[in-house]
Amino acid sequence: MRKRLKVSLCMITKDEEHCLLSCLNSVKHLVSEMIVVDTGSSDNTVHLSRLAGARVFNFKWTGDFSLARNFCLEQANGDWILVLDADEILAPVEAAEFYNLLHDQTVEGYFLHLNNYIGNGKQITRDKVLRLFRNKTEYRFAGAIHEQVAPSILKANGGNGLANAPLVINHYGYLDTVIKKKNKFKRNISIITRELKNNPQDPFLLYSLALEHYQIGQIDKGVDYLKRALALMKGSEGYFEDVILNTAIGLWQLGRWESLMDFVKKSLLMLPGQRDLLLIKGLANLALKRYPEAAGDMENSIKSGGSNLIPPFKVLSLIGDAYSLSGEYKKAETMYFLALYRNSNSLYPLTQILRLIQREHVHFDCTKLYRFCTVQKKDSLRRELVKANEYHLAMVVLLLEIYHLCTEKNTELPLPQITSDLLTLVKRLAPLCGNVLSLEYIFITTREIDTYALMIGKGYDCSHFMAWRRIGMLIADLLLFTIKRCCPRWDIHSFVPEEINNYP
Repeated sequence: MRKRLKVSLCMITKDEEHCLLSCLNSVKHLVSEMIVVDTGSSDNTVHLSRLAGARVFNFKWTGDFSLARNFCLEQANGDWILVLDADEILAPVEAAEFYNLLHDQTVEGYFLHLNNYIGNGKQITRDKVLRLFRNKTEYRFAGAIHEQVAPSILKANGGNGLANAPLVINHYGYLDTVIKKKNKFKRNISIITRELKNNPQDPFLLYSLALEHYQIGQIDKGVDYLKRALALMKGSEGYFEDVILNTAIGLWQLGRWESLMDFVKKSLLMLPGQRDLLLIKGLANLALKRYPEAAGDMENSIKSGGSNLIPPFKVLSLIGDAYSLSGEYKKAETMYFLALYRNSNSLYPLTQILRLIQREHVHFDCTKLYRFCTVQKKDSLRRELVKANEYHLAMVVLLLEIYHLCTEKNTELPLPQITSDLLTLVKRLAPLCGNVLSLEYIFITTREIDTYALMIGKGYDCSHFMAWRRIGMLIADLLLFTIKRCCPRWDIHSFVPEEINNYP
């Protein structure tokens, strides 16, 4: 049996009582000791740390994160070090999986996946950070802010020894409420400005300063600092791609489309096939109304593995927009369907497919349309739409739900009850549909559908009286009629991805 290696949790704190225990509880089953170095808390951080079983040390804050981090490392007795901040939580992981990582003799340290929850918590940016490494005296942090331990590990191992681990850290320190409460911007700017006086040509400090300005919405200042950093970089730095990407995103947020296009084209010469840059190039082309080019760039981004900036279903919807705006409606429909299959909760691609049908740009195919999700999912989605008073779209989803049941003769949901719901929904839809003749047709058809459903419920479906088939035919006709005569004229609104507008 292999010896169970010991792991020391190392963290520095100041006024973290609101989040400390969540962090400690997420790892206490994995570590042999928890070390907390407090830099001057005035709340209950120290008391809560001791109650949780941590060893607590006091350290006078000097404005240098590396000094505090390295002091913490010096207290560790474990074979490995796990570094977390109090506003972070390690996502659940099996102990066996965690400890298997530690027994790989070829690895000195692991990069973990970091999810940064930003703004109001609905947006996420992703990164990789070196937080799990062997406890060796030569492995130490450097940098007064945004401190790094990876360089020391690489230096000690001839550029080798690092790997990626399938572990995830969720970080909540960039939430608006936290930033405002702790005034991190003022603290960080003070540290970076002090360090820049001693090292005015340090591109990493300029990069760090740019990110601080990004965090408070000063994008123009951030872009200026990033450009200054790029002018001092060789291109071999580990954060070079991050500087390039953040510059492109800043230009996007400022709406400087031509400057962005020029910057991205030059950047792709250095980083060919970089999927995030390909995506941003596509978005810029979309903003500049160069639709075929936009579609091509975004498709290339997906072919390269997909961007980390925007979820794939949104990218597919944007490609659909680009194709639709360039008149390639069949390709647009394909992309909207792919988006819908990726995420059936997103109704935008569904409305765009309906828009193409309304304008007779594509052929109406009820069989193809109903397959975007399970019948149970349609049932749940329809109820949510009704609650939101989205009766037109609820009607479409409900008709697709019934067609799904009829086509597959699915009895998991009670058909008579669902057709009864259809009658109720039609009554709610009636005030929104002003055409009397259209309403009369819809009422008559829904009553006929309900009658056939009752017959099926009594077991009257047979080869001479094909009630299932008849309902399917009526539903298909009613669905097309509803889309064309009763639904609003949906239009393309080329949503601007909020993920990019809230990055980093």
